[in-house]
Amino acid sequence: MKLDFEEGIEIVSGFGAFGISAENVAKNACKAANRYLNSEAVVGPYLADQLLLPMAIAGGGQFTALRPSRHLKTNIEVIQRFLDVKITLEEIKPGLWLVNVG
Repeated sequence: MKLDFEEGIEIVSGFGAFGISAENVAKNACKAANRYLNSEAVVGPYLADQLLLPMAIAGGGQFTALRPSRHLKTNIEVIQRFLDVKITLEEIKPGLWLVNVG
């Protein structure tokens, strides 16, 4: 599912698995889209991890995101091992996190 905004695009997807109906896959993707749409987050949880490296190389920045994913936390650790940059996560409201790079 593609969510178009003036400032960017957010993609929400779901993947099937043995024993899970197509309806449940779609229902889960719609729930994820609604969580994002009903939040104040600038980016969804799976775009957040992809933004870290360009921001670290560029010298820093910050954005808000939904609950940090395991990918986001892992990328923070990996980037900090290779680059001299501090990346922090701070929950500023329930379910809304500030990601600060630099």
